[in-house]
Amino acid sequence: MERPGKLPPLSALRMFEAAARLGSISRAADELFVTHGAVSHQIRALEDYLGFALFQRQGRAIVLTPPGEELLAAANGALRQLSDTVSVLQRRANPNRLSISVMPSFAGRWLTPRIGGFIDRHPTAELNVTSSGALVDFARDAVDVCIRWGPGGYTDVRAELLMDDVLFPVMSPMLRQGRRLDAPADLAGLPLLRSEGEDWRPWFQAAGLDWPEPAAGLMVSDSGIILQAAIDGHGVALARRSLAALALRSGRLVRAFDIEIAARHAPEGIAAGNFPAATPFEQRPLWRYWIVLPERPSDTPLLKSFLAWLRAEVAADLATPLSFDASLAAMSGG
Repeated sequence: MERPGKLPPLSALRMFEAAARLGSISRAADELFVTHGAVSHQIRALEDYLGFALFQRQGRAIVLTPPGEELLAAANGALRQLSDTVSVLQRRANPNRLSISVMPSFAGRWLTPRIGGFIDRHPTAELNVTSSGALVDFARDAVDVCIRWGPGGYTDVRAELLMDDVLFPVMSPMLRQGRRLDAPADLAGLPLLRSEGEDWRPWFQAAGLDWPEPAAGLMVSDSGIILQAAIDGHGVALARRSLAALALRSGRLVRAFDIEIAARHAPEGIAAGNFPAATPFEQRPLWRYWIVLPERPSDTPLLKSFLAWLRAEVAADLATPLSFDASLAAMSGG
C-alpha cells in the first residue's frame, strides 16, 4: 500500500466540494451546518494553499474554473467512496440493527400492523422505522432500505418493484348501512373524500359515469388520513388496495363496487410541465411500491431476512382477493 501524497486541508476540501457541487456557497453552508462566512474563508484558504483560483466570482454567482472542475470531480469521487466505505463498515459493525424508511401512509396502514411477525422471528433485533416521503442519502442518513411509492426511475441506487396497486371506493359499514348501491350512480349525494394526486374522475369513467372531478369536501395530502376519515364515516374514499386491505378484512371498511383502476398519477410531472393536466389517464405513469437499496451492496443477514419477509407478506396479501361482498346488498335492501 502506497503512502498518500501531500493533501490540502480536508475540511477546506469538503467545503469546496459542497459549494462546487451545489453551485452556491449559501447552500453549501446549509448542507454542512456552518455559516456562509466559514465556507468562503475555507475556500479562500484552499485557493491560497493550491496557488490557483477555483472559482470565478460573477456577482453573487460562483463559476468553477477549469482547474476547479477537475478538482471537483476528484474530490467528489474520493469523498463519496470514503463515505460509502464508512457506511458499509458501520452496517457490518452493527448487523443487528435495521433502519427502514417508508412512506407515512404505508407505514401506518401496511407495515406497522404486520411488522410484529418479523419482530417475533428476530426478538433481539433493533428496528428503526422512519416515516418520510423524501429521497434518502443512504450514506448520510444511515438508512438500510427504503420503501417508496412512485413511477420508479431511481438513479444511483438498487431498485426492485415491490407491488403494483389499484384504487376503488370504500366506506364505513355505518355509512353503507341501509343505502341502496346497485350501480355506481348510486354514489350521488354521498360525500366523496379526496386525496391529492388520486382523482375520482378516472374511476367515474371506468364506471361509465360522466361526472366531473369533485370540487367540494375533504381534501388531504396523505392517503392514510383519507382512509381514517372513511373508517370514521365521513364519506366515501377512493382507496389504494394496499392501504385498505386490513381495514376491509377486519370489517372497518366495506368495498362499494368491484370496479377498480390502476394507480396512475403524475403530480411531479405536471409541476414540471411534462404531463399537462389534460393528459389522458391511460398515458400517465403507473405509480408502484419499490424497494430501494444502496447502490453498493452491503446487505446484512438481518436486511436479507427483512426483504424476504417483506416479499412474502406482499405475495400473501395480493393472493387474497378483496372483492365486493354481495351480501352487503341485503343490508340496504338491494
